[in-house]
Amino acid sequence: MNKKGVVQIVALVLALIILAYLLITFAQRECNSNRDCPGNAYCGTDYECHEFPDQIIVKQTNYISSAAILGIFLVMAAYIFKTGKVPFYKEIKNKIKKLKED
Repeated sequence: MNKKGVVQIVALVLALIILAYLLITFAQRECNSNRDCPGNAYCGTDYECHEFPDQIIVKQTNYISSAAILGIFLVMAAYIFKTGKVPFYKEIKNKIKKLKED
């Protein structure tokens, strides 16, 4: 049997399977947008209608520590790119050598 013919048959079968899967998942959706749901519900990412919550809880977040860590790493990266040297590398390397010797 010709190998090129087998590859074409396998590609066709895979394409049909993928197309069937997409059609089945599209048919099982309850909604595609908020217009498909009643007035007191919304369309979720799972394509089902969900009722709006009675109480909305808003948590205050503090991103200062995350921003500080990111800023420190950006400054370190800029220093490494500009000088080509990793700060404190020799000191850490010497400490590792001492630990291995003991």
